[in-house]
Amino acid sequence: METVIFFIHGFIIGILASMPVGAIAIMSVQRTMNNGLWAGFSIGMGAAFGDFVYAGIAGFSLNFISDFLLENKFWLALAGGIFLLFIGYKIYTSDTVKQFRNKKKLSSSKIANDFVSSFLLALSNPVTILGFTGFFASAGIISKDTSNFRVLILLIGVFLGATLWWFGISLIVNIFKKKITLRKIVIINRITGVLIVILGIAVLIGMFVFERKL
Repeated sequence: METVIFFIHGFIIGILASMPVGAIAIMSVQRTMNNGLWAGFSIGMGAAFGDFVYAGIAGFSLNFISDFLLENKFWLALAGGIFLLFIGYKIYTSDTVKQFRNKKKLSSSKIANDFVSSFLLALSNPVTILGFTGFFASAGIISKDTSNFRVLILLIGVFLGATLWWFGISLIVNIFKKKITLRKIVIINRITGVLIVILGIAVLIGMFVFERKL
C-alpha cells in the first residue's frame, strides 16, 4: 500500500511540475498546431524525461551531481538562453504554410529532433533540482530510511504524471486546431517565435543580473 502512495505522490508531483507555462509549453502548442498530435507530444516527452532526470538526482540525493550542475548553472543558462533565441528565430522564419500542408510527411527523425531539443532545453535549467527537492520535502515521503525501490516508484510516478499532462495538452490543442484557419496558424507561429525569443532574452538578462549580484 505504501508503494502505491509513493506512486500517487509522484504522479501528482509530475503533473504539478509540468504545469508552469514556459518555452517548452509554447513550443509544444506550436508543433501540435503545425504538425499534429505526436509532433507536439514529442516536445512534451523531452521535457518529461528532463524532469525525470532531475527528479532522480533530487530523489536519490545525488549531491555531487546537483552541486556540479548548480555550480555551472551560469553556463547552462547561457546555453539555454542562446538555444531559445535560435528556436524562436527558426519558428518565426519558418514556412508555416508549407509545414502545414506537408504535415502528413512528418518524419520520425524530425520528431526525434524535437524530442532531443526539448530534453536539452529542460536540462539547461538545473534549478529544477531544487524544485523537485521542495516537492519531495513538502510531501514528506522521502527520508534517509526510504528504500531505493520506493524512490524509483516515486520517480516513475513523476514521469507518468508529466507524460499524461503533456499528452493532454497536445490532444486538446490538436482537437481545437481544426477550428483555426491557416492564416491564424501563421499568426500564432509568429507570436510563438517572438515569445520564445523574449524568453531567451529574459533568461540571458536574468542570468547576468543574478551573476552580478553574487
